Formats: sequence, structure tokens, C-alpha cells
Amino acid sequence: MDYHTLSREEILDNLDTDASGLSSEEANEREKRYGLNILPTEPEPTVLEHFVRQFKSPIIYVLLAAILLSLIIKEYTDAGFILLVLFLNAMIGTYQEYTSSQKARHLQNLIQTRASVLRDGQLHEIESSHIVPGDILLFEPGTKVSCDIRLLSSNHLLVDESLLTGESVDIYKDAEFLSDDASLIVAERKNMLFAGTFISSGRGRGVAAATGAYTQTGKIAALLSKKRQARIPLLEKMEKLTFTISLFIGITVVSLFVFGLLKGVDLYTLFLFSVALAVSTIPEGLPVAITVALTSASLAMSKRNVIVRKLAAIEGLGACTLIASDKTGTLTQNRLSVEYFISPTQVYDTDIMGDAQEMVYLASILCNEMHYEEAKEGKVEFFGDQVDIALARFAADADESYITAAKAYRKIDEIPYEPVNKFSAVMIELEGEIIQFSKGSPETVLAHCKNSDEEKNRILESVDEWAMRGYRTIALAYKESEEEETITLNNFTYLGFVAIIDPVRDEAPEAVKKAQNAGIKVVMITGDHPNTALSIAKELGIAKSHYDVMNDKALREWEENGAKVEEIKEKSIFSRVTPSQKMKIVQAFQELGHYVAVTGDGVNDSPALRHANIGIAMGKSGTDIAKSSSDLIITDDNFSSIVDGIEEGRRAHDNIRKVIYLLISTGFAELILVMLSFLTGLPLPLLPVQLLWLNLVTNGIEDVMLGLEKAEPGLLSRPPRSPKEPLFNSLMLRRIVVGGFYIGITSFLLFYLLLEDGMKEESARNIVLLLVVLFENVHVFNARTETNFLHQIGYKNSLFLIYWVLFTQLLHLASMHIPFMQELLSIEPVSLEIWAMLFTLALGLVLVMEADKWVQLRKGTLQRREV
Repeated sequence: MDYHTLSREEILDNLDTDASGLSSEEANEREKRYGLNILPTEPEPTVLEHFVRQFKSPIIYVLLAAILLSLIIKEYTDAGFILLVLFLNAMIGTYQEYTSSQKARHLQNLIQTRASVLRDGQLHEIESSHIVPGDILLFEPGTKVSCDIRLLSSNHLLVDESLLTGESVDIYKDAEFLSDDASLIVAERKNMLFAGTFISSGRGRGVAAATGAYTQTGKIAALLSKKRQARIPLLEKMEKLTFTISLFIGITVVSLFVFGLLKGVDLYTLFLFSVALAVSTIPEGLPVAITVALTSASLAMSKRNVIVRKLAAIEGLGACTLIASDKTGTLTQNRLSVEYFISPTQVYDTDIMGDAQEMVYLASILCNEMHYEEAKEGKVEFFGDQVDIALARFAADADESYITAAKAYRKIDEIPYEPVNKFSAVMIELEGEIIQFSKGSPETVLAHCKNSDEEKNRILESVDEWAMRGYRTIALAYKESEEEETITLNNFTYLGFVAIIDPVRDEAPEAVKKAQNAGIKVVMITGDHPNTALSIAKELGIAKSHYDVMNDKALREWEENGAKVEEIKEKSIFSRVTPSQKMKIVQAFQELGHYVAVTGDGVNDSPALRHANIGIAMGKSGTDIAKSSSDLIITDDNFSSIVDGIEEGRRAHDNIRKVIYLLISTGFAELILVMLSFLTGLPLPLLPVQLLWLNLVTNGIEDVMLGLEKAEPGLLSRPPRSPKEPLFNSLMLRRIVVGGFYIGITSFLLFYLLLEDGMKEESARNIVLLLVVLFENVHVFNARTETNFLHQIGYKNSLFLIYWVLFTQLLHLASMHIPFMQELLSIEPVSLEIWAMLFTLALGLVLVMEADKWVQLRKGTLQRREV
């Protein structure tokens, strides 16, 4: 219902209540009827639910099928190993996601909100969750509004609605206001208070018109119930990769099966061989390695003030091509500040103004309705209207003694600020002198100053110029009086006007520039005035002119005309935006091909956070609903932390590619080795247990080490990859084919020559296994970089990888001399001559891969990254 269109009598009658409030019995009945005054929320997943969630992946389904096939052919060791891998992967993922959700939960406001309510004609303080429609509530400064209220009375009531509307300036509320326009936006409903907002100054009394899901906040929450259309690219890519791997293995195995039938191979033997081949080529270590890579990035992000709620979102953040950022509290400080003082003759930067303008400071601190309290460590905390607080800080920053000036005078007369009057005035006695001060809109203050019309016009022209730059302008004036009297609004001396703005965060411009250098478009979506938004955007480097701005009128027309995505393509500022519009803007950019990360802290941001590709909530100032709608939480509300997160996301993506390349290329090499042996009629070159040993000792840990690799230099200087770019692209495919064929063919030729030379199968397998171990240990270093030569990248940050490669090689060497391992793996020691030969063949893999890069660079088909 449009409560702002109803008179006070009509709203009381509609809600079947009166000014004395409800009876306790009636309140209890309504609570049963309407429910608690809380928003519906999704229950927090249990540890078990987090654990089960780890198995919802196509690659996991393939591995589960591999377990089943291994059990069918009674290869229990294979089945047990794969099962162990899956369990380890699930444990790592469960720990990360559960601990992250707990961190996010602790960020929420655990203090229960209380409200002053009239029940049975008496004032009671109750938990806000027990408020029901028809309750009469009282408000004072600092109160959090717990439901939607139709005001019955108000006294200088100012409300901070920034978390709901995005508007950084406090809104004046008036119980006398009445409108017949049902379509008024929330910020213009002057006779209403809304759940989630805060009383900045003044007092009021009102009736609870809507609670819980029926409030404006509840309606925004309803937008979150819509199914999220945007998907994290890693999940999509892993599905495609799994399909590709499964299809390739399936076609290969079926082809070999048919070929075997044509050659007259026993059907049962052929079935066992095909299943063993399929199991051996599936990259069992891939889920663990990817989880470790993402967990590593998550831990790095936590050190850079980013909490990851969903692991896959890390890689998604690295794919970001557009950041749609809220302004208030994200790019700005959400704290009005006096930036300049403009006298009739000079513009002063407040940082260098000094104490040259004593009357300006006295007018700022004395003609002021704020109040303050001394906090810890001698600091002062201000309360009241944001403009008054900004003026008080302006004076206090010049000299702290101005704060106490408010108590060193005798107030004789006062005209409080009223929006209809657009000014306030005070008469005080200060050190034996009687002085009047006036503060308000420049037009109103100048009207009772003694300046000439020409001077006033010149001043107002200057005011317009500063307003166009996005500043809020407040004029100051004073008049000395010879004796006590009431305030007389004439012959004031004009002092000048202050230019007030919500300043940008110190680190924000550099962070925006860093994002843009990384090829990421930054747009601002705000509830603020277009001029204010443009001024801030210019300072941040987001926009240049009004052509970059889309205001509320243009947005309404855009919606009415079908929300054509081309119309917003070149826009970088969207002002006076409603929550539903913000969500549509995000979806439109997605249709344009962008991978969108949305930042925000308010209730108004939550639908866009939910429907973005990556939702990023502010941890300090963010509302609970914004945090629960997000994928990531920035604990320090610092925009630069988002860019740090993007860098970690790109690192995670690179490391995942390295892991996939290592596992797929070595698996492909093993497949080539087995296929060539099968097609030429040779026995299996490696036994199933030897294949498992390879996966466990080399790939089993080395792929994890690759997932922990530090970022390659210049990570943020390259353009973002296309969100549609597959993990398995042409570059990786070429490297897999070149490396896989070299390993597979070389190993096959060695096996063939050894058998031709009369060596026993067991001994030949022993030497081939050692060669493949060497190949895979060497190949790890090829996987460290796709585009640069190995001598161009440092090894200082890869010491653990180097140590593990040495350890695995020594472990295999030791196993060749331990009787139990000799029997288990069918291996034995070899001579130094064979070691030297195999090591030379393994180093040849490095030469082949480096030569391939050189050829591609010469052809111009490979773009080398700067290091």
C-alpha cells in the first residue's frame, strides 16, 4: 500500500490503531498473524551440506564412474586411491568454504535492535523483531528504524537513508507532508521512515505501517529470490573440460576395443584392458589441485582483506571485465566534508586555510545544531545532521578550541533550521559581545546581507559553478549587535560559502587507475545527484563529461523503451538508481559480453550483488543482506582490495591452467605410450599399479605445488581474458600435443628397442617407468610458464616445487632399492649408464618445448608476456 498518500487519520484507521498504541493482547495476536519483524533468510549450510556440495562437479562424476569401473575389474587399489583423492578434495573444500562462511557470519551485527513502543498506553522498550503493524513508535537521534513507519509527528527529523537509497545526504522528514503521487521514489516520501535507516537528528513519532518482508527492504530482498542467471566461469569451463576429456577417452577406448575385436583379442581381456586404460588416463589429481590453487588464492586474499564465501568465485574475479561500483561508502568515505571555503575575494583550500577566518569558524560551530561527546583517547564524536557535523569538523580541524566555544557563550535567540526556510540563525553573547550568525542556502543568506545586487549576483554565479562541480554550498554570515534583542534578518556581513562533498577514499583513484590499466571498465552506480556523481567520477578518472552520465529520467526512458543494452554501452555513471534498475544495468552489461563484478554495502545493492557474476560486499559498512547476497566480502571497505583480489583471481586462473596442462599432457603421453604398444602388438609398457605410482608420487603432489605458484610478473598489465575463453584453448592444446607426443613416442621407442634387444618385459617396464618419472619431474618446470622461456622467470618463489621434485625423484630411487617396494611396483635398480641416458632423454623434453616457443614467436602466433 502507498502509505505516504494517506493522512495520519486515514493510516491509523487503516491499521485499526490509535495514538496510544496497541494493547499487549492485540500485539500478540498481530504477531501470530503477521509473523516476526524479520526478513526471511536462507539457513546457513551445515558442515555436512558443505561437504556434499564438493561432489557436485562433472569431473567428480567421472571419477566416481572410474571407481565403479575399477571395482568391476577388481582393481581395488585403483578404486581406493581415487576415492582417497576425492575425499581429500572434499575435506579441503569443506574446510575453506565453512570457515569463510563463519567469518562472514561474524561480520554481521550481532547486537539486537531495540525499539521504543507504546503498548497499553505506556512506553516500552522491546526487541524490534516483535514490532507489529499498528504499533506506535518513538524515535530519537541514533535510533535504527526497524520497520516502515508513517510519521504522525516530527521535530527537525533528519534520516540517513544511504544504505537503502545510496543518497549520501541526510533526508529531512516531515509528518505534515502528503502526496497523492503513488509513484514517488523512496527518497521523496518525506512522511515515511524505512527499515534499515538511521535517525541522524531530531525526534519523531509514527505508526508501524509494514514489517518484515512487507517493508521496502523486504521487497528488495524478494528480488534476491529470483534464480541467479550469471554463472562463475570456472564451473562452466570445468564442465566443458570434463566433457572434452570424457569424450576423448571414450572415443579412444571404444576405438581400441573395436580394433581389438577385429584382431581377435579375447572379449573379457579386452574389456579389462579398456577399463584399465580409461581409469589410468583420467586426471584423478585435478579436483584436489584446483581446490588447492583456489584455497591458496583464498588465503592470500584473506591477508589482503578479502573473505571468499565461494571458492570458485576467486577464479571468476580474475575474469572480471567490468566493475560496477556503488559510490557512497565504497569509492567515497560516506562522510560529508568541507573541502573549500569561498570568500567574496578568494578560494581557500581547507587544508591550508589556517585560522585566518575566525568569524567563519565561529559561524560554523555556533550556528550549528549538532552535539558531541568525548570518546576514547581524547577524541570527539559528533552526532546530528551530516552538514552540521561537516561544519563542526571544519572548525575543529582548524583549532580544537572551537569545539568548546559552543559551551562558552550564552544563547539569546535562535531560529532553527527548517527546509522551508532554508537557513538557521543564532544570537549569542560571546566575551561580552552580542553577535548574530546565519547559515543556509546562499540565496537565502544573501537576502539578509548588506551586499549590493551586483555583488550578490556575482556570488550566486560562483555558487552555481561550484554546484555544477557536485559540491553542496552553505553560506555563512554574521552581524554584531549593540544590545540584547531578538534576531533581526538584515544588515548581515556576508562571510562566504563552504563547498561540501562526500570525499573520495584516498586510495580509490589509484585503485581505479590500476583496474583500468588491467583492461577493466569501472562504472559508478549510485543514488546520488548526477552532478555530485560526475564530480566524484571525474576525480576518480571514471568519467569526463555529462555524456557519460545516465540520470533517473534517462533510466526511466531506457526501461520504458525496452532496456536496450546498446544505449548503456558507453555510459560510466548511473545516478538516482533504484535497486531494480541497478540489477537491470548489471544484466545489460552482461548481455554486452562483460563479466561483471558488483560492489556495494547497502540494502539497495543486494539484488545487483546477487545477480552479478561476482558480488562483492563491504564488510565494515555493509548490511547483513548485502553480505549474504555476495560471493566475496571486503573486510576493510577498501576499493583497492578489490583490485588486489582480481590479481589473486588471475593468479589462481593461471595456476589452474598450469595444473591442467601438466595432468592432461602427462595423461595424454601415457595414453600415447599404451596405444602405440597395443597397436604394434607389444605388451603393456606400464602396469596399472605403476600408473598409480606415477599419479601419486609425481603428479599427485607436483600439481598441488603448481597450484601454489606465485603470480607471474605483469599480471595486471595484461588485458582481461574473455570469460568465454576455454581453459583448453589452442595454446594449451598445442603444448599438450607437442609435450605429450614427445614423452609418449620417446617412451614407446625405448620400450620397443629394449624388448628388441632381448630384455625381459619386467626390466623394460622398470626402465620405462623411471624414464616417465624423470619426464614428469622435468615437465613440471615446462608447466610454470606458457609464453616465456624458462631462463626468463625466477625460481626464488618456487623453492617448494624444486624441493618436492628432488624428493619425488629420490623417493623413486629409494623404492628401487627397498624390497617391499620392488615387489609391489615390479622395479629394480639400474646402472649409472642407464640413468645418464634417461636423464638426457628427459632434458630433451625441455629443449623441445623451448624450441616450440621460439618457433611460435618467430611466426607471431605467440605473444610473450613481459617479465
